[in-house]
Amino acid sequence: MTMNQPARWIPCVLAGLLVLLNGSSGAQAERAPTRHTAATGSVAEYPSMTALRKVEQEGVAYDLTWTITGSPLIVVAPHGGAIEPRTSEIAAAIAGAEHTQCQFKGKLPAGQNHPRLHVTSENWDVEQCLILIAQRTHALSVHGTSKAGSTVYIGGRDTATGAELATALRAADFTVVQPAPADIAGTSIDNFVNKDADSAGVQLELTYTLRTDLFPTKDGPPSTRGQDFVDAVRAVYS
Repeated sequence: MTMNQPARWIPCVLAGLLVLLNGSSGAQAERAPTRHTAATGSVAEYPSMTALRKVEQEGVAYDLTWTITGSPLIVVAPHGGAIEPRTSEIAAAIAGAEHTQCQFKGKLPAGQNHPRLHVTSENWDVEQCLILIAQRTHALSVHGTSKAGSTVYIGGRDTATGAELATALRAADFTVVQPAPADIAGTSIDNFVNKDADSAGVQLELTYTLRTDLFPTKDGPPSTRGQDFVDAVRAVYS
């Protein structure tokens, strides 16, 4: 063996060390935990009312009430209280003392009720109210829409009653769109309002401007226009 031979081994040894070092750093990189930053934003709505009621505390986040009469009509405010303001007042006035009603009212601080407590009508599975709806031949739901103007949109699968409501409300000088556009048509068979004994209810969608015109103050009495609206609707279901 000559003295020059060890020098030829040096590149091979260095190459081997580099491979080991690279492999080690790569393994460490693979084992390093991935850090995720939580996205900020509003709380998404629950997939169902059943899910909501397992998490949110009744009496704190919301109130659920119903009043039972022998009437064939039930009036429902599924997004009442602070979720879709004034829908509770409108629904209660339409129901009066004669008709059954069911109310779900959001009562979280301002800005926290929607979409947190807003569950779509297809997933609004409040068992107590669904039982009352199924026992009756007429169901009417009162909603708020974010559309502009001062308009009532009439949807649902009970188009005959919807047409009567449109006629009565127009006669009282209200702006009415019937049938309602596709995004608020309320015609799905899974919509709770269409689960009455006839499998066809009516869905009212009122703009914010109209709602606050009908009932200017929370839990307050109707305005003159509000009373005209209530009287027109009640006359159809009398």
